[in-house]
Amino acid sequence: MKVLLRLFFLTNFVLFGYGSIAQSNKIEDKTLLWQITGKNIKEPSYLFGTIHIMCPGDIQITDVLKEKFSATRQLFLELKMDDPSMMIEMMKGMKMKDSSTIKSLLGPSSYDSANVLFKKSTGIQLDLFNSIKPILVVSMIYPFLLGCTPDSWENNFQKMAKAQNKPLLGLEKISEQMNVLESIPYKEQADMLAKTLFQIDSTKNIFLNMLEVYKQKDLVQLYTLTTSDRDFGMYERDLLINRNRNWITVITGQVEKIPTFFAFGAAHLGGQEGVINLLRKEGYTIKPVLY
Repeated sequence: MKVLLRLFFLTNFVLFGYGSIAQSNKIEDKTLLWQITGKNIKEPSYLFGTIHIMCPGDIQITDVLKEKFSATRQLFLELKMDDPSMMIEMMKGMKMKDSSTIKSLLGPSSYDSANVLFKKSTGIQLDLFNSIKPILVVSMIYPFLLGCTPDSWENNFQKMAKAQNKPLLGLEKISEQMNVLESIPYKEQADMLAKTLFQIDSTKNIFLNMLEVYKQKDLVQLYTLTTSDRDFGMYERDLLINRNRNWITVITGQVEKIPTFFAFGAAHLGGQEGVINLLRKEGYTIKPVLY
């Protein structure tokens, strides 16, 4: 269950200081917006840590955030969200690659109980998603946990980019995101889904707590919450570290050519292997921007 919540802060499905941010608790460093300068950069670029689902009223685009966004000339999200082929690729990657089903992985009794709880939460029968990777099915539960019709930072940044005629690009491909999920065995994914449903109140409390930490812009605490779970640690390299390293190649290839606004799951920013620290190791200057 906790791994699923942490995954939510890392990917689209539905996730420092003056050294490593994990070592910095300065109140002035509590921000989701970071400036990239130094080396051969002529105009600053920016990093912004998102969470992929929030109630609309919690997404506050301040004047400072608007200013920094407008000062850049292109937007990078985790995925190129306006790519017409993305939905086709996503559908290809959603199904389990063998003949497994959620029902066969859970067994008839647990599956029937999960089906009842899933329908109670979403209004939809779990049977419709029986062959889908279980770790993706859980994303349908989050609107129920939020208690609102959700929105996302990505959606808002995409609208802003369109209004300003900025190109929208992606740090990785949808096929790459889907392949990362293969690192978690299907049986374990199904058990995670079942635990999420069977412990829905606990799931909601954990989720809302992480949301509150995010709204406080506390990347130190958010990184700790995201990576502290033992089960998550088994998959941290595939889900977080390797992706961060791949993104650094993309980011550094762009910032010296054109001022760019990068927005991706906030859990990717923190820690020794986080995007902020990796960019510093490359010789760039990364500074917090209060907004």
